[in-house]
Amino acid sequence: MFPNIQLPLWSILPPLGATLIFSFRLGERQYQRRWMFGASLLILLSIVGILRTRQTTPIIWDRKTDGKGYLLAEIEDLPQERRATYCVNARLYGREVPSGTKARLYIAKDSLSQDSLLQGLSIGEIILLPNRLVKPIDNPNDFDRYLFSIGYSGTIYLPKNQWKRMNGTPQTTLVGQAMRARQKVERQFEEAGITGDELAIISALTLGDKSQLTPEIKASYSATGASHVLAVSGLHVGIVYLIIFTLLAHLLPGEAMKRVRIPVTLAFLWGYAFITGLSPSVVRASIMLTLVAFGDAIGRKSTTANTVLASAFCMLLYQPRYLTDIGFQLSYAAVFSIILWQDKIYKTFVFKPLLWDKIWSLTSVSIAAQIGTLPIVLFHFHHFSNTFWISGLIVIPAATILLYGTLLLMLCTPFPPLARWIGRAISSVTYGMNSGIEWLEKIPHSSVNGIIFHTADLLFLYALLAAMAAVMKLRSFRRIATMLSLLLLYTAYLTATKLPI
Repeated sequence: MFPNIQLPLWSILPPLGATLIFSFRLGERQYQRRWMFGASLLILLSIVGILRTRQTTPIIWDRKTDGKGYLLAEIEDLPQERRATYCVNARLYGREVPSGTKARLYIAKDSLSQDSLLQGLSIGEIILLPNRLVKPIDNPNDFDRYLFSIGYSGTIYLPKNQWKRMNGTPQTTLVGQAMRARQKVERQFEEAGITGDELAIISALTLGDKSQLTPEIKASYSATGASHVLAVSGLHVGIVYLIIFTLLAHLLPGEAMKRVRIPVTLAFLWGYAFITGLSPSVVRASIMLTLVAFGDAIGRKSTTANTVLASAFCMLLYQPRYLTDIGFQLSYAAVFSIILWQDKIYKTFVFKPLLWDKIWSLTSVSIAAQIGTLPIVLFHFHHFSNTFWISGLIVIPAATILLYGTLLLMLCTPFPPLARWIGRAISSVTYGMNSGIEWLEKIPHSSVNGIIFHTADLLFLYALLAAMAAVMKLRSFRRIATMLSLLLLYTAYLTATKLPI
């Protein structure tokens, strides 16, 4: 919000020293002086945030040159096929380029680009491109916010025959190794007979690779409120953690083996995060589960809200601009909403048959998550799915089965006949899930589009949800009056701004 704030690195020392001093006892007046520790800690965290934001600000290259010469672009991830181009992220090098400049390349489809890319353009590989192809950057505020939030300063379009693949061995980075591991797993899926849309869904659901998804599949899952299943997130990581922990509990039983089970489980968990390409959503969930497991190992029970906030703090300390990322916002809004609302919604109705109870449990989770994410969805996408509660009954059980199946498939890779049988079963479940989603999409009025929703609506709706949560926790006249007052103000705002005169 304040991009011009600049602080020297040594500015962190005074609040750090004060925080350390006030963290010790302050004699008899410790309780009265407790605000000193809080104030110094708040100042310390604010300065750390300012410094990290400054350090992680994407480098904007203004291109105040004549555009002569050439640039080198180092490939940072796998190319993703688009309708008329291949999209790939790269780091730029050149005599006039500031160190660390990143850009997204759009390589036009033609015989040269297709041959080169299909032969395996690897992460860490270098391509050569003319300097003049880079569009001058005059106003950084016009750039795509998402690209800017993940550290890229702009885009470059590469027409046919205007770039060249350089010779040499690609450098190996941690993310590059993760991408190569993901490619190997995807080849195992293909060898097991999983192809077409089923392969695209499995790759997205289990490995986080959404490059093979067609626009039609994305539209169907988005319209029914089930697009979250196509992004590897806390749901997927939690299922993997549960599977591994349960297996180890049977292989290494007993309380004495707990300190062996937990490190092994975390090793498998972060291994799974590694093959998904270390995406932010997977890292978030892995950090949360690591904190929970660490607390369990030392005999300390964790508070769910504190664990969630601790993972958010770690992510923002690494990259403060994740705060503006829609995926980051949706993920934490959903988790907090489930913490606040799911149990209350679940206890509203009681079903004695086990099957109906499980169905209602899944539905209550979907409703709770939708409550927390609704303002963000309306603000960014301006549409609402009326069938989200039904789609959850389809995709969550199916995703669980598919995660179990793909883990079993990877274990059975040395036995091709068994792997192919498991692959056919996975394809059948995936086909059934896709068919269910397509059926939901065709229901009349399955979604509402074109909803007008501004920043004021976002703030009002979250204020109302916070007031409702406070009333649910403790009913008092003041809290109920606050909630009704906010409702009245929002109604007045809607009447004044949304109704035609």
